[in-house]
Amino acid sequence: MELTAVLKLLESHPDRPLLIQTDSTYVLNIFTNELNGWGRKGRRTAKGTKLKNFDLIKLIDNLLQEREHSLGMGPKPDQWKWVGGPKRQSLNKSADRLAGFARSQAKLGHWR
Repeated sequence: MELTAVLKLLESHPDRPLLIQTDSTYVLNIFTNELNGWGRKGRRTAKGTKLKNFDLIKLIDNLLQEREHSLGMGPKPDQWKWVGGPKRQSLNKSADRLAGFARSQAKLGHWR
């Protein structure tokens, strides 16, 4: 679910750099630390297990790389930030409200 949220965020804002805030260390580590290492390890984690959601991860990585070229801002125009503690609760409430709104709009056929 967190990966899909990142994908939708990037697709929704193709023409500007973003500050991507997440409470998921899993998502943060994928795109800031581990992606290149996984390629060298044959899409396996440090524990040797097969990487889950690799197709989605690769799709997001390709989109991030395209953004580097199209935004013309040099490497890594999008920034990542882990959000924890009290701010996490506030942002989660906002995300829940936005997700609820999107769900209601999708039911009405406004979004697909």
